[in-house]
Amino acid sequence: MKASKFFSLVSVFTVLFFAAAVTATAAPKKILFFTKSSGFEHSVISWKTGQPSFAEKILLELGQKNDWEFTFSKDGSKFSPEYLNQFDAVFFYTTGDLCSEGTDKQPAMTSAGKQALFDYVRGGKGFIGTHAATDTFHTANESKKGPDRYANHGNDADPYACFIGGEFIIHGAQQVATNQVIDPSFPGFEKVGDSFAFQEEWYSLKDFAPDLHVLTVIDAPHMKGSMYERPAYPNTWARPEGKGRVWYTALGHREDVWTNPTFQQILVGGIKWALGEVSADVTPNLKAAAPGAYTNPRYVGPKPATALNTLTAQEKAAGWKLLWDGKTGDGWRSAKSESFPTHGWKIQDGILTVHENGGEESAGGGDIVTRKKYSDFELTAEFRLTAGANSGIKIFVQPNISPVDKKTGKPTAVGSAIGLEFQILDDQKHPDAKLGKDGDRRLGSLYDLIPAPTNKVTKPIGEWNQAHIISRGKHVEFWLNGTLTVQFERGSDDFRAHVAESKFKGIPEFGEWADGLILLQEHGNEVSFRNVKIRELNAK
Repeated sequence: MKASKFFSLVSVFTVLFFAAAVTATAAPKKILFFTKSSGFEHSVISWKTGQPSFAEKILLELGQKNDWEFTFSKDGSKFSPEYLNQFDAVFFYTTGDLCSEGTDKQPAMTSAGKQALFDYVRGGKGFIGTHAATDTFHTANESKKGPDRYANHGNDADPYACFIGGEFIIHGAQQVATNQVIDPSFPGFEKVGDSFAFQEEWYSLKDFAPDLHVLTVIDAPHMKGSMYERPAYPNTWARPEGKGRVWYTALGHREDVWTNPTFQQILVGGIKWALGEVSADVTPNLKAAAPGAYTNPRYVGPKPATALNTLTAQEKAAGWKLLWDGKTGDGWRSAKSESFPTHGWKIQDGILTVHENGGEESAGGGDIVTRKKYSDFELTAEFRLTAGANSGIKIFVQPNISPVDKKTGKPTAVGSAIGLEFQILDDQKHPDAKLGKDGDRRLGSLYDLIPAPTNKVTKPIGEWNQAHIISRGKHVEFWLNGTLTVQFERGSDDFRAHVAESKFKGIPEFGEWADGLILLQEHGNEVSFRNVKIRELNAK
């Protein structure tokens, strides 16, 4: 071989080597995950428990696997051409008018910053949106209540709604719903199948951009709630925006959705497409995929207020009774005496309130219990917390039982009558929320035994929540605002294992009694109750 040919081959191999080296060490794609909440702040993107949020932890894991570098921010004031140009894509999980400080009090975006986002994407960059990204920049700042919320605005919709491709109307109770896959060849859907279904907070959407490439439609006709009384409509899509790419999915409310393999496959595929790492056919298909997409649900106005502490004809026919009459202490007594407390508890305007006593239970009125014992029943009660408050609803209460100290053999005080407790707590401010095992002292939990999920549905402090307890035979369920938080079998091996690790381990047959009283707890904080109802069930 001639020297010139040899050196020529060496040069070729050298170029290929360095090209491969450059490729191997290419800088990761940069993504801004922006989570300002001028409206409602979802728990999965909240920094209240420390940074990063639950969703951000998932994204960090996905970033490591896919060579993406995430920047997390809630600061809208940074939006400018110079700031955005450092990123390859922007990812929104936001709510409300981002040009106002709003709920989270984080710096607002300017109108120029909003326009910078549009120009950034139209210039060739990517945009990703999940869940509440469509609950952002509502058209004409329309109210979240009233019939106008349900109207399509077409070209008059807010520029952001036109940009992302749709706008949030309303959602109903969380439920399992089926999503039909329209384009199984789009990145992320190759292994999903023809459809998928899981529990989620499903958005009802409107004002779909006519150039959407629909990826999934939701089976609205088979869902529960007036907001879903409409034909199937898109809830995941892609669309071009100038030279750039916009991708959105309405999924992402619940923590278990973020950890769901199907959701992660779909999300990763969408991010890759938005970044330009993969290509896909995004020919508009809205008319073929969801021909009834522009048929919105009918507006259902607020229900007329019903009198407190009353039963409807349907409830009476179903066997419901008032456990508290709304006027007197009849049917109830102190857990420590035969009379209703003369202090600490107040009945006024159909509301039963236990008042603040400085945290000293002995200084208050103490717990109150029913005079009758119950075994198989269904109980509902509305409760209202004050900031930092602690209380509970107990079932199968045994007032005269206390755990036995193994060393002395004598009963020990536990601070309240013994029973299975539906925990009522301000998770954000009460220290008990940080105690126990995995949060088993938080709102909706079986106190000190089984934790409620972190993505449970809760109302803000000062608003009314509903507890719903079902006890039939050995099976017990706790529900909070229509969502199941805990279920267990009294006396099962699993239940006894929880008891063995709890403060009640010294109580023989804890929670396995045949019947017991129902208790409303006084724990030193102001908490109110109303609409306390019960119906006894046949165990069979």
